[in-house]
Amino acid sequence: MQPKEERVKRIIPNDKNLSLKEYFANLPKAERRPVIISAPKEELVEKISHLCGKTKMTARRWVYGYVEPSLAEKEKIATLIGCPVEVLFPEKK
Repeated sequence: MQPKEERVKRIIPNDKNLSLKEYFANLPKAERRPVIISAPKEELVEKISHLCGKTKMTARRWVYGYVEPSLAEKEKIATLIGCPVEVLFPEKK
């Protein structure tokens, strides 16, 4: 079995141009067999937290829409997901 760091974790592209909160909500649930095979939501949180140098709790707050990241962090997340910042983080009315 490969160490956790060596496993290739793919990020599902945001083809539907959803906001980060909607994109996260539409990710598939973890695949459970005798052990967890794939957990896309947790993998995304881990990638975002590592990329931005923040805790997983902070990344969760961003994906659930409780808090907005800084512009620099928004750009990093948009690059990771492959979607424009304006789509992932629409202006609140």
